[in-house]
Amino acid sequence: MILITGIAGLTGRFLYQEIQAQKLDQTVKYFVRPTSDISFMLDEDKEKNVVYGDGNNLKDVTDALLNVDLVIHLATIHLSEVVTQACLLKGIKRVIFINTTGMYSQYKSYALLYTELERKIKESNLIYTIIRPTMIYGNHQDVNIHKLIKMINKVPVFPVIGKGDGLMHPIYAQDLAKVINSVMINEELTRMQEYNVAGKAPLTYLSLLTEIAKALGKKRYFLHIPYGLALLIGKIGDYIPNGIIDYEKVQRLKEDKNFDYSKATCDLGFSPKSFEEGVKLEVQALRDAGIIQ
Repeated sequence: MILITGIAGLTGRFLYQEIQAQKLDQTVKYFVRPTSDISFMLDEDKEKNVVYGDGNNLKDVTDALLNVDLVIHLATIHLSEVVTQACLLKGIKRVIFINTTGMYSQYKSYALLYTELERKIKESNLIYTIIRPTMIYGNHQDVNIHKLIKMINKVPVFPVIGKGDGLMHPIYAQDLAKVINSVMINEELTRMQEYNVAGKAPLTYLSLLTEIAKALGKKRYFLHIPYGLALLIGKIGDYIPNGIIDYEKVQRLKEDKNFDYSKATCDLGFSPKSFEEGVKLEVQALRDAGIIQ
């Protein structure tokens, strides 16, 4: 039996679709919070295979592991210590963890924590696989891209920090879901392995904004803001949270975030979409949801 955490999130919904298409011969259970939106799931799963609990609560997680052989921890990596402890208590060895390439950032505040959590996973005696995606996008649940789409859809002039030449390498959520599914069905090959995964090719931040405008079918002008001024605005954003800009986000826009995913291609046949393809799908998803016109 398989237990998946985080199925109600962005990637989880795509993974759910992959699992339905796969028609596994194992039962899959889904560990979710009582407040999670699981309306996308089949009625049979909602009735029989959903386990409610708090990922911070060791007893809840341990209880959910009854008769489980494999855990896919798709929920936040911050809960990995609880999941690891619960698995060790129940004698479960095989776990797939989803971390983030943010651990490599020199500016991201949680980078050291992500690195430390991985160290603990590797020293836990679990048979692990670690998947590290770049920035994930795909619908209104993503953290960054859907906000940019909504703003660019509204305004004819959009600010760009500096030259906008920092590289970005976002991954479409369905491609990440496919990797997770591939790791799940290639258990022996992927034991004790680590995979960085990203979109087809990196692109500059300015190119990313341009592709969003193209996907929207909108003519947009980009106004370049001096980096120093943007840092000041970012500092203000730290004191007045707005969900759009803060000091760390400004710094990371100058940091190249491109990653080699050749190992995932070699082992798992990973072949991700380009951002041009993926953002068109996201724009359509936002339109279908009535979020943008």
